Amino acid sequence: MERGYYGVGMEEVARAVGVSRQAIYLHFKSKSELVVAMAEYAYELINVPQLIQRREGAATEIEALDLGVRAYGIIEPQIYDAMRIVYSARQSDEAAEAVWQDRMAYFSVNARRLIERLEEEGSLTEGWTVDEATDFAWGVLSVHTYENLVVQRGWTIDQFVSRLGAMLRSVLVAEKDDPKE
Repeated sequence: MERGYYGVGMEEVARAVGVSRQAIYLHFKSKSELVVAMAEYAYELINVPQLIQRREGAATEIEALDLGVRAYGIIEPQIYDAMRIVYSARQSDEAAEAVWQDRMAYFSVNARRLIERLEEEGSLTEGWTVDEATDFAWGVLSVHTYENLVVQRGWTIDQFVSRLGAMLRSVLVAEKDDPKE
């Protein structure tokens, strides 16, 4: 994590964990395979699908959006280091690129489900298509936004989740007419 994908060789990884380089290669054919396993393990540890699934039971589209943003706020800090390594390796490593693209597709599909629910319930702000709103939500809830605001600027995760949730609601959720009018 400290020196990145290109800053560490498999021999150094083996020394750090107290095994031979051959022992590492018995489990991982390459450094990229090790990085891919590290990223997959991070997802398993926090049970990403279960966190995402919680929003499916939400009573309203706004609650679903809030639960989705909160899930992101739980997931991203726990997978950030692993995905940062994958991101840096993806330009020259097909396995890392495949993991990166899989993660992006996974989060895009989940963002789309939220946006489709807004549209189905008549709450998507006028002027947005499902595709555009999905792209916008996916872009806002990206590792880069997390890195810029939390890692670089020092926002707390609570501040990050609160501000992103409020922004997504204000931009994508149409104001309902007051039934009293």
